[in-house]
This record gives sequence, C-alpha cells and structure tokens, in this order.
Amino acid sequence: MESPEARKEIKGLISITIATIGMVIIILIAGSLLVASNLTFNYRATEEPFPSYEEDSLSATRVDILEVTRREYEKPQSALEYSDGVDEAWCADFVSWVYYTAGHKFTNPFSSGWRIPGVQTLKEYFIEQKRWHEKSAGGVPQPGDVIIYNGGIFGEHTNIVVSTYYDELITIGGNENGKIMMHRIDYNDSRYGIQGYGSAE
Repeated sequence: MESPEARKEIKGLISITIATIGMVIIILIAGSLLVASNLTFNYRATEEPFPSYEEDSLSATRVDILEVTRREYEKPQSALEYSDGVDEAWCADFVSWVYYTAGHKFTNPFSSGWRIPGVQTLKEYFIEQKRWHEKSAGGVPQPGDVIIYNGGIFGEHTNIVVSTYYDELITIGGNENGKIMMHRIDYNDSRYGIQGYGSAE
C-alpha cells in the first residue's frame, strides 16, 4: 500500500507531465502556424510580365502610377531608395514613392513630406482626402488604387493594384518577402484581411 507521501509525489509528477505535454502541444501549434503563415504569404504569388492596359481607358493619373510601378517591378531598386534612406518595413514607403515619382505625391500629416511610412496612417490620409473605400461598402479597386490590409495572409500591409478582372486583382507591392512582388488575389477572399482601398484620384 502506497504512503500518502508517495501518492502526493505521483500526483505531482502527473501534473508536471501534463503541463509539459501541454506546453509542447502549444509550441508545436505555434510553430506550424508560423510555417503556414510564411507559406501562405506567397499564396498566388506570380512572376508573370506586367499586365498590359489601354491608356485610353484610364485617366492620366492612373497611367502615371502604373508606368512607375511597372518600371520598379521590372527593375527594382534598393529598399532604402523607397524609404528615403530609413531602414524600416517599407511597403507603405514603396506606395508613397511610386505616387511621388509619378507626380501625385501624398502629404504626410505629421511631417508634410511625401513619404507616409505607416500603413494605417496611409489609410487615414485617404480618408481625409475623401478617397477611401471600405471593403464592406462594396466596389472593387481599379488600376492605380492602393489596397490596405490588416491581418490575414499579408498582416498589416499595402500594395498597388495594376490590373482588375471582376473580383480578381493583380497587385504589386514592396517589402513582400523583402522585395517587390506581384500577386493575384481575390478581393473578396477574407484570408487576405483587406480593409479597403484608397483611390488614385
């Protein structure tokens, strides 16, 4: 017959074992989610040529933005070029740089400069300019528009629409796996975490 001390020790060992197993399960789940998120970031990534478009069907503003985006996609520069020399996450910097170089610069509400490095600050800028379109309100972005993400596959992110076909969009963005990448996305796919878009004009 076991003594009370032995039973207490066994119970303690069982508790420690259960806690250890629980921690291992949590670590394994977290690791698998991290791996999955890194894989899904490339979901529908593509390296096809920049899509063609008819200039007559687009405004001059949109054509300007698409031309600069095309040039940078085909011959990308250093991330520091887009961020004005600042070492930081640069997706919003890339969008700002494209618009600035195309002759349609943003105005940072804090610095008055052309560069808006924060994704949510960029969204607020579009709201202030009355050019923001919440995804829940309907509508689909057009070439030259800027998508804002928060959560989902991309996390907090922004990129530029370069082609639309109904709800399927082709986007180009900076700081996508550390470089400029093209993606095909379904605008209504909740996995992307799309908040909405800022229009080019």
